Amino acid sequence: MSSEKYLKIIETIEDRMTHLESIFHERSNSILKYLLEVLRAVKNPPAEVMERAFKNLKHDLDRLKYSVSQKSGTPPKLRVEDGNCNLEGALDSRLSFLETNMKSVLNGVEAITAVISEVKNRQKLRTFNKNDQITGNLDATTLISEFRRVLMEQKPKKCDCKLGRVDRSERYPTDCQEIQAQGFNVTGIYKIKPEDMEPFYVLCDLNTVGGGWTVIQNRFDGSQDFYKNWNEYKHGFGNLASEFWLGLEKVYYLTNQKLYELRVEMETQIGQEASATFSVFTIGPEYESYRISTLGTYRGNAGDSLSYHAGQKFSTYEIDNDEWKDGSCAVEHGGAWWYKECDKSNLNGKYMSGTEENNGQAVYWISFKGPNSPLSKTRMMIRPLPASRPQEYTEQLRKLSENPKPDVKRVRGKEMKSAYDGGRARAPYRYEDSVRQEVFFPNYT
Repeated sequence: MSSEKYLKIIETIEDRMTHLESIFHERSNSILKYLLEVLRAVKNPPAEVMERAFKNLKHDLDRLKYSVSQKSGTPPKLRVEDGNCNLEGALDSRLSFLETNMKSVLNGVEAITAVISEVKNRQKLRTFNKNDQITGNLDATTLISEFRRVLMEQKPKKCDCKLGRVDRSERYPTDCQEIQAQGFNVTGIYKIKPEDMEPFYVLCDLNTVGGGWTVIQNRFDGSQDFYKNWNEYKHGFGNLASEFWLGLEKVYYLTNQKLYELRVEMETQIGQEASATFSVFTIGPEYESYRISTLGTYRGNAGDSLSYHAGQKFSTYEIDNDEWKDGSCAVEHGGAWWYKECDKSNLNGKYMSGTEENNGQAVYWISFKGPNSPLSKTRMMIRPLPASRPQEYTEQLRKLSENPKPDVKRVRGKEMKSAYDGGRARAPYRYEDSVRQEVFFPNYT
């Protein structure tokens, strides 16, 4: 999995470098073309045009001189005398300054273009041999330093921007498990910094089932409205000390720096508790609409109401990414989720009490009490897997692929559908129960 990740990173870097090079060439060429035309026109104007302009200027000045001398009786002193033009030195100095700056800009552009081309060529020729990697890293560092030096020389002002580095004294843990490893054992709000992202605060559960959990969703009293738009679900909303949604962008960076498991806790209106844990949980980036790219095996006592959504994109009321052709699942179910056609779970739905008519818009987990029994508490949290466990899951996947269990799938499908059909009142809940709970769901990329 790490090799695939590195390959994707390399492809992304190459695409961005190609895009940057094309834009840079286009803009720099247009600027140079324009400035060279201006410089050429100023330094080397056509002889006929200049001669005609000077004649007209001399004629106008002669008339002006004659008019002034008639009124004052004394001829004025002009810079044009006997056909000689005595210009001020300021114009000449400005032209020289412009010419010098043009040469400097041209040299800088050529240097940057050469650096970009060399970086691109080295990226294409890179191999995954260990020794080659070390040499490539050293060369890349040198090229990046040269690239940065050229850019800094072209900037008229000093740049105070951050370069993405964190001081040694300000290195943060990447998730709540690292916080627990540092000796903390009290559930609360801590600051973390996933790879390639700025630090932010999270709620850490350091007690449940061994602790180390980073909470990504928390609901328990209905104080926070979860019927939000795409931008709010992307960046997160609510209060970490109360109800909140951490944010899809943060969850994406978290789940792609390590292998994480997902735990979903829920409680009914009468206090009955249940949980569902999935061995691996990963979501994609925003250009994939934060789809559930990887979902592992299920265990727990709440039933599996998430495997149906594996591979699906996230939807909100104004961004419809579901597969229901007759409408929007987010609008129909009053929430935002990885809807398909439409759902088996709706943990971001409308918070309701047991006496309200929910019309399918409540917070529910179909395999636990069904859609007509709104949940009063839900919590979603993730935790890194131990280094040895992914191999065990891969081996389990291989065995299950060699020995499929069609009977188990058929029986479970009937049980799930009968439990659901008993409370069905609306068409948008339809789904095909074609997902086997035992398998390790592959990355859908």
